[in-house]
This record gives sequence, C-alpha cells and structure tokens, in this order.
Amino acid sequence: MKHVFPVPGLQAEDAEERKCFLEGENLTLTCPYNIMLYSSSLKAWQRVRSLGSPETLVLTNTRNANFNVARAGRYVLEDYPMESVVKVTVTGLQRQDEGLYQCVVYLSPDNVIVLYQRIRLAWCQEQPVMVIVLTCGFILNKCLVFSILFVLLCKAGPKVLQPSKTSKVQGVSEKQ
Repeated sequence: MKHVFPVPGLQAEDAEERKCFLEGENLTLTCPYNIMLYSSSLKAWQRVRSLGSPETLVLTNTRNANFNVARAGRYVLEDYPMESVVKVTVTGLQRQDEGLYQCVVYLSPDNVIVLYQRIRLAWCQEQPVMVIVLTCGFILNKCLVFSILFVLLCKAGPKVLQPSKTSKVQGVSEKQ
C-alpha cells in the first residue's frame, strides 16, 4: 500500500519537482515530514521505475530520536527527527541517474508513504552550452553594431570649421 501526500493544488501523480543536473555534480535535497507521525519511522530514498516496484537505494536502519544516517554507494540519507526533515545527497551524478525519485517513510517493502513530492532528475548539459552560445551571439552582435557605427563616423570624417569671411573682416578692422 502506498500513500502519497500531494502538494497543495496538485494531484498526487502530478506532485513532482524537476531538478536539472550536470554530470559529476553532487545533489542534496530536503524532504520534510510530519514530526508527530513519522519522527521515529524508517526513511528511504527510492527510484521509481515505470514498471514494477520502486527500487530502494538507501534506507535508514535505526529509529534514533535525534539523528539517523545511512550510506549506500553514492547515496547518503540523513534523517533529522527533531527538525522533521530527511536530507538526501547523491554524489557524482551520471547521465543514467535521470529519472523519478522519492523520499519515503518505509513501513515495509510494500507499504511506503511518499513524503513531500517526487523528484525528477534531468540531465541538463545542453543548458550551459546554450547560455554560452547566446552570450557569444550577444557580444558578437554588439561588436558588429559598434564596428559599423565606427566605420560610418570615420567615413564622414571630422568637420573642420573654416574661418568665416566676417571674422576676417572683423580681424582687419580691429587692427586699424
């Protein structure tokens, strides 16, 4: 039996947050829970597959009232019962880590309570490249505009003021 606490305004199946990552990065997420109901329960981090049961990646194994920590490979799960949050850290993210994940209260393999909202990890290598391309395009565009402006100003040449005939006449009359 699976219970889901939906985010207000969303249906349970829509309650997911998208997180973008780059290969090699570390990711830390925080999942809040009801302190009165689940502070002494086991917690887990699971990967949700399209078919079959979710895969439990890391699971706390104690019910300490102050702090629980569990490690399994690249996954670290820290339960802070006094603060009513579970902190999940995934180190060295890889492209194959893309997918849907969830923090759960682990009552049994077939009975979990999904906390907060599910997390969809998405590989986003294209985003920084796009930012670089857009930035370079912007800079090149500005350089082109200023180059054309410079050429037009140079082509027009400097305007040299010629002394007017009236000023020559004034100068002559002043000498007399």
